[in-house]
Amino acid sequence: MAAGRFLPLVCGTALLCCAACDGPSETVSVTTEDYRFVPNVLRVKAGSPFILALYNAGREDHEFVSPVLAYGTEKSGETMTLDTAAPGLLKPGRSLRFQVSAPPGTYLYSCRRKGHANMTGTLIIE
Repeated sequence: MAAGRFLPLVCGTALLCCAACDGPSETVSVTTEDYRFVPNVLRVKAGSPFILALYNAGREDHEFVSPVLAYGTEKSGETMTLDTAAPGLLKPGRSLRFQVSAPPGTYLYSCRRKGHANMTGTLIIE
């Protein structure tokens, strides 16, 4: 009979733990178009992981290069090395998603493809 009293307590504790372990609560999206990122400034709350979703809506191949990727793990079916020296290549119509858990700061992102020098943006984690 005593076990019957503890069952609701155990179930309630398990639900609280599962809620605390939920994944990122926020998704921020960046679209690459021909020679620009939209938006080119992103703001995210510090303290909890978020999903960074990238989509190439342009006609050109684009890269997403940023130090923030050092704090991320790839979440899509694509294989990618998360290293700032090995940028994320996005073919037209393709997307990548990362779970990021970075400390507060300002992180620049850019496309290093030839002719895309002005394709830059800023991610602010505050």
